[in-house]
Amino acid sequence: MHKISDGEYLLIYLILTGLAEIVTAYADIQAGIMFHVVILCLLFIHSGFISKAKMFENMQQWLFIKKMKKPSKSLQTLISKKKKLSSLLLALTLVPMIRILSLVMPLSHFPRIQWFIIIAIALYLAFFILVRQQKIDLKEHGFRLPKAKHLPLEISIILIAVPFGYMEYLILRPDSLVDSFSLENLIEAILILFVATGLMEEIIFRGLLLKKSIEIIGIWPGILFVTLIFAVLHIGNLSFLDVLLVLCIGGMYAMVVKTTKTIIGVTISHTVVNIFLFIICPLTMV
Repeated sequence: MHKISDGEYLLIYLILTGLAEIVTAYADIQAGIMFHVVILCLLFIHSGFISKAKMFENMQQWLFIKKMKKPSKSLQTLISKKKKLSSLLLALTLVPMIRILSLVMPLSHFPRIQWFIIIAIALYLAFFILVRQQKIDLKEHGFRLPKAKHLPLEISIILIAVPFGYMEYLILRPDSLVDSFSLENLIEAILILFVATGLMEEIIFRGLLLKKSIEIIGIWPGILFVTLIFAVLHIGNLSFLDVLLVLCIGGMYAMVVKTTKTIIGVTISHTVVNIFLFIICPLTMV
């Protein structure tokens, strides 16, 4: 009987997420929300079963030690792999959470700019609970200053955000988040876009998920997995071109973070893309 590998499990969750997005975009929003809720439950249950198995194996390891026998290397490797997979599955729960919150909020009576704030608060709480529960070292997940040798790459990824934001606006043509270029409106909107989209999405995708995925399935498969799951979450924009563009952007961001070990550059770049997408282009190109 074929044993499902860690990579195959991740592929299953990627496919399920894509199907949930297709249902949301082209069938029924409520059905899509429920689909994401099912994925969320599966991730929690799957992670729990792995943790239970890991506890059993830890007990076996303890018995080895008690009997004055050294645990086998294969047993140690298996325990380590299960621990990492369980940790990644818990981190992946943030993905359906993003979609559930973003789909539910527009059904309530809040101004669009407030959606970002409310969704971000909920996701940050979930993120920091996860960090505390798993004893995650944030520095190892991109919360560090870039080295001097990487500054040209960091500056380049920020500058390229301008044409990316312009291209995405041409594809989606969203309404502006603000009514005018007043200083107060701009400062408020830029801060919200930075905290609620740029920083939040980068700490989840290129910070947390990227490192954990690479640890389990390797560098390039890990980069591909995180990039694809980031891209499929944009299916709801109802544009294949936008999904392709996001795939390119996400892939570039993942490779930059893998090289620089920091999410600072990509966070600023992500924010700049959204500033042009939701503020500058809508106000200047109507």
